[in-house]
Amino acid sequence: MNPQIPGFGLILLAAVAGGAFAFPLRVHKQYAWENTWLLAFFFALICIPFTVVSIFLPVWRQAVVAAGPATVLAAVGFGFLWGWGAVTFAIGITSVGMSLGYATIMGLATAVGSIIPMIRRWDRIPDDARLFILLGIATCLAGVAICGRAGVLRERAASIGDGAPKKGSSAGKTPLKIFLVGLAWCVLSGFLSACANLGFDYADRVAQEAQHLGAGPLAASIGRWITVYWGGFLAILIGSGSTMLKKGTWRNYFKAGSGRDFGFALIAGSCHFLAQIPYGMGAYYLGTLGTSVGWVINIACSLLVANVLGFMTQEWKGAPKASTRTLFVGLAVLVVAMGILAHGNNLVTGK
Repeated sequence: MNPQIPGFGLILLAAVAGGAFAFPLRVHKQYAWENTWLLAFFFALICIPFTVVSIFLPVWRQAVVAAGPATVLAAVGFGFLWGWGAVTFAIGITSVGMSLGYATIMGLATAVGSIIPMIRRWDRIPDDARLFILLGIATCLAGVAICGRAGVLRERAASIGDGAPKKGSSAGKTPLKIFLVGLAWCVLSGFLSACANLGFDYADRVAQEAQHLGAGPLAASIGRWITVYWGGFLAILIGSGSTMLKKGTWRNYFKAGSGRDFGFALIAGSCHFLAQIPYGMGAYYLGTLGTSVGWVINIACSLLVANVLGFMTQEWKGAPKASTRTLFVGLAVLVVAMGILAHGNNLVTGK
């Protein structure tokens, strides 16, 4: 079997989970974002991963030690930056709105998270493959931007229809200073969010040591996430925890009816975990450029899934035709980008 088939299949699974990740966060009632964020990532980065590696990768501790402090510190450091990317994501989206914020963050995360791993392997990439992969990345960025434009058109129409600007919407009459600060948070989040993939890429030594200790390659790929998760949760604990202490929203955990939000946080955490572990396995199957090509396709598919869910939940009901047409164009561009990237990766693997 062509290894790209299970590779893209696993990445598609990760994208479905990634696209569904934010859905439970839209329906909380008692929790503030920091309550949901902290619980969701506690499940996603601590509880579920340690359960999984205990079952499928019992040698993970020895592999981490054998990888050496330089590898571990690099992975933890990238994880810590990525954790702050998750915190600044919530701040940026709240400030400028979902559409513009998501497009800005995902666009930067796509570019930074894919190009740096590619540069690390530049001398191992054929010239014709370089051209197609760079073209695929550029096409994906264009698709993300077009999808973001569609969202802005939708929000602008909704704001006019309501007779007042929506809270957190960049389409309303948001003071310029507040808008620029919010956009700066989104730009920062975009760079920091890419660090999840960079940490995974730099932690390849952990997977190598796990295989030397007898683990299979797929199980070993799970070990690469563990050190990234340590740094990520530390940042989220600091960011969300300090916000709860400052605002007093830690009390939301004890409000009547908060059990419902607890359940949604657990679902969100499970989706986030499934958005990364299958991606790592898929990246293994894709070979040399798994963390470049796979990362871009993962984000593109996540956007496709998120927008499908948006239509299913009637987010686009009543949206102007110009916005839906623009969205469909953006989604089509993302599909084309995935095809270009798949061809470029095929040139590298020679399959």
